[in-house]
Amino acid sequence: MNTQNHVLAITLMLAAGTAIAAPAPARQTADSIWSGGAILTMNDKAMRAEAVAVANGKIIAVGSRKEVMKLKGPGTQLVDLAGRTLVPGFVDAHGHVMVGGLQALAANLLAPPDGRVLDIASLQQTLCDWAKANAAVVDKAKVIIGFGYDPSQLKEQRHPTREELDAVSADVPILLVHQSSHLAAVNSAALKIMGYDASTKDPAGGVIQRKPGGTEPNGTLEETAFFLGAPKLLGGVGQDGLKVFAREGAKLWARFGYTTADEGRATPQTAEVLKQVAAEGGFANDVIAYPDVLLGREYIKTNQRATFTNRFRIAGAKLTIDGSPQGFTAWRDQPYYKPVGDYPQGYSGYPAATAEEVMSAIQWAYENKLQIITHSNGERASDLLIAAHQAAQARFPKVKGTRPVLIHGQFLREDQLDRFKALGVIPSLFPMHTFYWGDWHLDHTVGPQAGLNISPTGWVRKRGMIFSSHHDAPVAFPDSMRVLDATVTRRARGSGRIVGPEHRVDVITALKAMTIWPAYHHFEEKTKGSLEPGKLADFAILSKDPTAVAPNAIAEIKVTETVKEGKTIFKLDPATHADNARVDITPLLAAFGGHGGQGGEPGDTCAHDAMFRMTAVMAGSAEGR
Repeated sequence: MNTQNHVLAITLMLAAGTAIAAPAPARQTADSIWSGGAILTMNDKAMRAEAVAVANGKIIAVGSRKEVMKLKGPGTQLVDLAGRTLVPGFVDAHGHVMVGGLQALAANLLAPPDGRVLDIASLQQTLCDWAKANAAVVDKAKVIIGFGYDPSQLKEQRHPTREELDAVSADVPILLVHQSSHLAAVNSAALKIMGYDASTKDPAGGVIQRKPGGTEPNGTLEETAFFLGAPKLLGGVGQDGLKVFAREGAKLWARFGYTTADEGRATPQTAEVLKQVAAEGGFANDVIAYPDVLLGREYIKTNQRATFTNRFRIAGAKLTIDGSPQGFTAWRDQPYYKPVGDYPQGYSGYPAATAEEVMSAIQWAYENKLQIITHSNGERASDLLIAAHQAAQARFPKVKGTRPVLIHGQFLREDQLDRFKALGVIPSLFPMHTFYWGDWHLDHTVGPQAGLNISPTGWVRKRGMIFSSHHDAPVAFPDSMRVLDATVTRRARGSGRIVGPEHRVDVITALKAMTIWPAYHHFEEKTKGSLEPGKLADFAILSKDPTAVAPNAIAEIKVTETVKEGKTIFKLDPATHADNARVDITPLLAAFGGHGGQGGEPGDTCAHDAMFRMTAVMAGSAEGR
């Protein structure tokens, strides 16, 4: 063999030897392996698994226990689910995490099953009990705050009067926020601080309700009358107080398995508060915000991000076209059925934004290739939204993939869903309405036929569209199992009627609407929403498998643990396993410096979201006034 051939032979042997003898890459070992219960992945290719392995906050394997256990190392934590069920962490499709923090800390005035208020007497007793148990807060804040009363659920079918609240306290101002967040009930001390008396004119876009036959306020405040008056009681909160609300809101979301929380309508000022909380390490779960497009376009353009910084990001813009269905302020294409209140014949609600504002906002979003989510409840509001998207897509035909979202869509026609599908608008629906206000819609808002089609998930699925399912807290409590229950059963809490049987969906579909589908409409489907290798180890651990219990038992399931990127951020204490467990109220002490802040002057436009306006004022925003 000549030298050249000899060298070639050696080279070939070395190459072959290298190919055979090269060491295999070091096998990754898991930080933790979860098994011992049902695991629902939300991955259509393998919906169920026996085990999940986690390393460095991400999922590294999902499958059979035998295969996943091959990743066990000397330091691997083996987590026994002990019969519990593991699902992807819930992704909040739409809520208001900052005001939700105030809801978590205030007196709970919700009706069963979320609270214990059934009539005026139990409302008064709940306030007295809360004030007594939290005397230090009342002494410092100089206000008693309650959240969630609803006249439709009270025996008396009306708001509490100022005199009934005076019976709780004649000296300390009392502020009760209606469950819709559009109205409030206050006592005489609060009216005095707000400056409302018999000579006060109604502010533009609001009503100071009066006693029969006179002009003396009766204690009920609507819309702008509420959000302009409330900061005079809560004006001492300021940015430090709002930070407390934001932190407590995120904690409340985590209690229900939400590893991603949403602030669905911010101002630049409140978004900055959230950013500050994030920078201070105040969030254990991710928080997404959508600032109001009518207030902060430049702020949105400058600050929108696709990735999180300190668990916070601004995802896009929010637009609000109309109001509340149960409060008769959604903008309909026909009169309300039997509205409760002093409404003119043929009343059909009203818009919260002008056509010019809506068209301009949607076109601006397309022009800047930004996602925009739009609150639209009534049919006329959705007609306007459709027209705006059609015009924007005609003007900017090359802009694709911004994933615009319809928020709520309570009163939709089928032809509107056809057009939303063609336009690529993703519906985020509110099936919890069927539980909380199903009877109200059937009997008062839209009637026994149209009421069956609120939150029409069946129509959406018939068209092959995805949808997300939200809670809109604090309008409803951010109870993930109540969201799941309502999406599956559509059972009204009062009568037990099924509100639209054709719109019920199976449990897996309902879970997708709380996990992978909202992750998609937040542009996070590559990292969240399903249990797949490479995605974040965001889990919700449930006491039972929702696919294995009777549908009517879903709401009784508990979130026993919430895991964010492999670390537990909430764990249910067996001692507080019961509903209505007492919330630690001490953070509220840090939020108040006493009342006396200044409210703003009535604005020229009608406001839809009173709590949004109120928090904006507390954050120092002139736009909130």
